[in-house]
Amino acid sequence: MQSIEPNWVSLQAVRKGERFVVRRIDDKQTRAQLLRFGLAEGSDATCFERLPLGPIVVKRRRQEVAIGAELSEKIWVEVIAN
Repeated sequence: MQSIEPNWVSLQAVRKGERFVVRRIDDKQTRAQLLRFGLAEGSDATCFERLPLGPIVVKRRRQEVAIGAELSEKIWVEVIAN
């Protein structure tokens, strides 16, 4: 999937341990679901775990959320240097 902005990647491309800021969520329903977990455009989080052929576990503050591969391709993030 091609990046929207030069330094944005889909959440699917983020590696374990990388911190990122959510820049854009392409799907209205996904945006609403993530908002319930405190993850919205402008939020920062960490890729806590990547399961083989499965979800990406994202950690924000003390909460962990598993996001499936298909949904993660609709979320554009900017990786932050640690």
